Amino acid sequence: MADDEGVSHRAPEEAFGLFSHELRVEILFALWAADGHALPYAQLQDRVGERDSGKFNYHLSQVTGQFVGKEGDDYTLRYPGHRVIDAIRSGVLHREAEVDSVSLDAACPDCGASLTFTYEDYLGRVGCLDCASIVLSFPFDPGGIQDRSPPAVAAAFDRRTRLFWRFALAGVCPVCAGVVETRLASGAGSELDSHYADDHPAVLAVDCAGCSFYNYPPVGIAVLAHPAVAGWLYDHGVDPRTTPAWAFDCVVDPDRITVRGTDPWTVTVTLSAGGERLAVDLDERAAVTSLERRPADTDARL
Repeated sequence: MADDEGVSHRAPEEAFGLFSHELRVEILFALWAADGHALPYAQLQDRVGERDSGKFNYHLSQVTGQFVGKEGDDYTLRYPGHRVIDAIRSGVLHREAEVDSVSLDAACPDCGASLTFTYEDYLGRVGCLDCASIVLSFPFDPGGIQDRSPPAVAAAFDRRTRLFWRFALAGVCPVCAGVVETRLASGAGSELDSHYADDHPAVLAVDCAGCSFYNYPPVGIAVLAHPAVAGWLYDHGVDPRTTPAWAFDCVVDPDRITVRGTDPWTVTVTLSAGGERLAVDLDERAAVTSLERRPADTDARL
């Protein structure tokens, strides 16, 4: 079926139903493992181990077109087929995993004890075991745990989470590539009850119009990718590309966020590094509007 713009599509339940038979999934995995993700008919049948040609031909025909292409004598894995593989390999459809907790080289903003990374129920969390506070939390696929030590899992969690946030703040959904809207919102309120940043005076509210992706990252995340902020941090001995999110005071400490107004929203985020502070002003869409350097021992503007 095609819509008014000529885009072909099928009902989602029909697409999911195509993979109700294991042989169709095996066909995709056989093509994924092949050189160039392509195999001629006989080799593909041999790879999946199905001797009944009639049965094999029927199930191959069901996935050919949308998920498997045909180029000359070869069957090829198309982009939608790769996405099916990705969903399976991520582990979120059929796996649960556990990871030993990891002590981190960062202090809890509430009590000063060391922060710890934990993983449970598909969520990576960074928090304090002494005072039970949580400073960061985000989903992490079980597939990301395979072949990694617990410290490597914590590092991968940080990199992936920040990448997701960066995509979302750029207006592109990291899950479905749909349009994401970003706004500032109060850290307290019904929609944020029990959220890890509900003690922050403001948070980022990101919401995709095309899928179920939404999140409420700390406001400090919005300033880290700004080139002037990244340059200032680097000049003060902090590499924002390799420093984990939980090591930035502007991300984990609510006292680093000052609300200047709510109609429209304006906030100031304060970072500290190398004996100096940087005050970054954001508008209601979390866009940086100004930056000012301040001495470390005062909030007075220069």
